[in-house]
Amino acid sequence: MRARTRLMSISVALLLVAGCCAAINSGAYGTRPPVPEIEDTAGWRLSAGCRVYQYGILTDPDCDILTGPGVTLQITRVRLLSLPPGQDDRLVIGIELQPNGGDWYFSSPFAALSIAEKSYSPADIDQALVFARGDRPIFPAPLQPSQQRYELPAAEKRFFRLRFRVSQSELRNGFALEVTGLHKKGEAVRVPILQFK
Repeated sequence: MRARTRLMSISVALLLVAGCCAAINSGAYGTRPPVPEIEDTAGWRLSAGCRVYQYGILTDPDCDILTGPGVTLQITRVRLLSLPPGQDDRLVIGIELQPNGGDWYFSSPFAALSIAEKSYSPADIDQALVFARGDRPIFPAPLQPSQQRYELPAAEKRFFRLRFRVSQSELRNGFALEVTGLHKKGEAVRVPILQFK
């Protein structure tokens, strides 16, 4: 009888610890990130919910992969945080680009964010990094953050963090993201619009 009571006490304690961890986690990360959809576009495919290892643990889905003719885009999911007043709550979106061949580049204005029929361009590129060359991951190498155009060498993963002059609170009813700055051989590449709801 005493063993059963002890086991019940331990079970209740574990449930309380799990509940506290969940509460802390939801407070730190905000609401569940919106999941994108694309319109039917020939040649493009959206793979929702890619996951990565962080500290040896597989994370919740935190990115989505859009694959098109000769190029792969990985979009980091937007987590809407509940930040205290006074903190910078401007929206940041991460985009990783990896072309299969040469003659690709990514240029200003890079992307367009649409919220309630208003369109915004990124105020700046917060960060630009090289993640991998060929099949070989490398220690992230920074690129110049204020360029108007970035070459995209074949089979090289390049990551861009775009910061918009938009408060995260404006995104709660959905938004759309269009990658407008992708070019191949001097021609603009039409990337399907991602609708986040």
